[in-house]
Amino acid sequence: MQQRTRGDIVVGEHPEQHYKTVFSQRTGFFVRLEEDGYEEPFWAEDGPELLDLSITNYCERCCEFCYRGANTSGRHMPLEDVECVVKQAKDAGVLQIALGGGNPNQHPQFVEVLRIVREHGIVPSYTSNGEGLTDDILKTTKKYCGAMALSLYPPYEHYDQLAEHISDMGIKLNLHVILKSDTIDLLTAWFKEPPVLFSHINAVIVLNYKPIRGSQDLSIKDGERLKAFYEAASTCKSVKIGFDSCCVPGIVTWMKVDPALIDSCEAARFSAFVSEDMRMYPCSFMANTEQYGDLRKERLLDIWQNHSAFVRHRETVRHKTCVGCMYQLVCKGGCVFMSEINQCKYNLCSR
Repeated sequence: MQQRTRGDIVVGEHPEQHYKTVFSQRTGFFVRLEEDGYEEPFWAEDGPELLDLSITNYCERCCEFCYRGANTSGRHMPLEDVECVVKQAKDAGVLQIALGGGNPNQHPQFVEVLRIVREHGIVPSYTSNGEGLTDDILKTTKKYCGAMALSLYPPYEHYDQLAEHISDMGIKLNLHVILKSDTIDLLTAWFKEPPVLFSHINAVIVLNYKPIRGSQDLSIKDGERLKAFYEAASTCKSVKIGFDSCCVPGIVTWMKVDPALIDSCEAARFSAFVSEDMRMYPCSFMANTEQYGDLRKERLLDIWQNHSAFVRHRETVRHKTCVGCMYQLVCKGGCVFMSEINQCKYNLCSR
């Protein structure tokens, strides 16, 4: 694998898999280009394109539904560990690092973390719960980050002023909302009648709820509510709407979207997760399982290419089939780690 940078454009060449990647560090535009006669690769053998990096498990909100169990006792990743991961990520050709937690911007050396990531030629982004966003952090965000996001929690009125302030500083701001039983109706209403908040953000990113630590009661099992939500998202013109890959079964079931615009789950295929204790997993939702490689003992690229957790996950996705489903090639079976979150009609009817 070779990478060439021209201005803000990074071109990655993968001759053994017969494709190239093009990534804009300024806009976030990304595309894979296969050579004539070859299909899009099933996974990036040279290394992940995106790395989710948890730099802290500290969070003041202590939400019961948090799949990481983040709280005020959460530990911060030492700066030397951050730099170790980032250096290995650069060597593996990683293009973007999404910093998470916990609440990442409350890491005591967060400004330095952003600098380290960007100075290694990788674009950082992060999601904040809104606490601890000093002007110094926001100025550094403007300098180094491709974008940042705010996670939505009640009371929602709090976000109007904060989002306006961030937007006024010239920062590309997204709003992350977890799709669960107590937010779906609110989102459906907002997509029909947009709140003032939408005027200050770039996009709403919908994240499917995963009941790893939280209640199963927050999972949405009502097909009619899902249908109304996805229909409202389809017709909304007031804001851009994006979805995490965990929503793909719902998208192919309830929306009419060009398959070329849909990315199925890329865990262990094009992305990976590293926890604050230097454990590398195919996906962040697999944290606290035994399916990880230890970055204190193994190199990032070795784990990516050869570790049993990653090899097994890829093979599970490759061979996952939903008998009779017309969306198999697009959806690839949805989530193979937590099949109960798949929002397709087949899965809802089988509950």
